[in-house]
Amino acid sequence: MGALDDAVGADRDGRRDDITLSYWTVQPNRWTFQSDKMRQWVEQRLQGRVLNACAGKTMLVHDHEIIRNDIDQDRDADLHVDVCNIADELEPESIDTVVYDPPFSQNQANRSYDGQQVGDDALAKRQFDEILRPGGRVIQFGFSTTCMPMSMGYEREEVAVWNTLGRMNDYLSVVDKKPGESTAEPRWFKSAGTDLKAGDSSNGGEE
Repeated sequence: MGALDDAVGADRDGRRDDITLSYWTVQPNRWTFQSDKMRQWVEQRLQGRVLNACAGKTMLVHDHEIIRNDIDQDRDADLHVDVCNIADELEPESIDTVVYDPPFSQNQANRSYDGQQVGDDALAKRQFDEILRPGGRVIQFGFSTTCMPMSMGYEREEVAVWNTLGRMNDYLSVVDKKPGESTAEPRWFKSAGTDLKAGDSSNGGEE
């Protein structure tokens, strides 16, 4: 099979065949998690104590604590700090899941955050590493699958593509796991609505 055979076990040159991949279609929205499908997708992956680092307007549902941070002082949130300083507000290794959904572009920043963007994405990632417990996860949404630095030893577990049907660039979401074993308890309830599973989008999955 040529290229397909070459891909098996090819981690020596950066390729992986053990990552969960999924494909969905969604209607774009000013707020990412106002899409029922995207909100359910992320809620099903929450574990333990959660930091929603760029919380925005939508409230995620979870059976453990969710700490909401939003740089907008008028937003309903627990913290109002730049994510580049988030480790100053939380204890080291006190978070099991970080949801990171920053403005994808300057246009989105202008529409939703009065033009404010994350000051230094690399610094924000180092802050997340500081507050995450061993085995904790970062769930990121954006226009890139680049998430936690490889130098920190994070393992890529999942990638999802969200096709906006030509209305704008596709969204990409990734799940990266910190080295170590998580002690977070599994969720005891499912998100409201359809229990999304990889493969549900085979018929397009349009909302």
